[in-house]
Amino acid sequence: MPNNVRAIMMMIAGMFFFTLGDLFLKLATTVMPLGMVMIALGLGMSVLFMAMMVRARIPLYQKSYFHHALVMRSVGEMIGVVGMFIALAYAPLSSVTAIMQSLPLVLTAMGALFLKEPVGVRRLSALIAGFIGVLIIIRPGMSGFDIFASFTLIGVLGMAIRDFGTRILPSDISTLAVSFYGAVAITLTGFVIMMITNDWHMSDETGLYLSLALVIMASIGTIIVTNAIRLADMALVSPFRFSRVVFGVGAGILFLGESVDKMTLLGSAIVVGAGLYSWMREVTLAKAS
Repeated sequence: MPNNVRAIMMMIAGMFFFTLGDLFLKLATTVMPLGMVMIALGLGMSVLFMAMMVRARIPLYQKSYFHHALVMRSVGEMIGVVGMFIALAYAPLSSVTAIMQSLPLVLTAMGALFLKEPVGVRRLSALIAGFIGVLIIIRPGMSGFDIFASFTLIGVLGMAIRDFGTRILPSDISTLAVSFYGAVAITLTGFVIMMITNDWHMSDETGLYLSLALVIMASIGTIIVTNAIRLADMALVSPFRFSRVVFGVGAGILFLGESVDKMTLLGSAIVVGAGLYSWMREVTLAKAS
């Protein structure tokens, strides 16, 4: 099987496992405090990446890890995890997954603002269209408005800061080290949330099993997506990230009994379409340069 085909299949599989992680996260927050779920995810991922670093003989600590880009990435991870956890805990999974697809558009906007990357009329139109799609899903000021779904935008902003920091990281900092410190940031955020809420009660077996499943699904998804990006060019596999919205809507309907109305479907289609067009324009401009 050609590497490009394998990479595409792996990216789609990675989105499937990430969606399962979102589902287990949502279920875990029904029986555990939000901060406790964050701690479970962060600790589980930290142990995994630490083991991988030790096996690869990558130091757990060195001076270069204090680079401002890694700090920026960790801060973005903290903001993102708060927004996404609140949204996934209290808003429909289908809506949250759809709004998450606006991430490439936010990254394009940040690139234009902070890196002075050129954004032509076409990509600007895609940004505006994507924002309109998000507004259609959230519907502020209307009867279908869900304030918790809007927390997804905070999560997307955090993920954009995280990815932006990753983008400007020096090449000599290991990907595993970056992932490890991102997991540590999630753990610390969970402890902060627990201190604010002062809700330290332990979960029963159900919550522990759900947390374990969350860690496993998130870890598998991370490994698969990383391997997909290594197998083929990112420009080829990145558009297939949008398969996550299909899995998210399906999981919401099948396992959570959610109903998806026409407005949500319309907004989702606009956001995904705008994101895909933005990726296509970046690939075209990269080839031209």
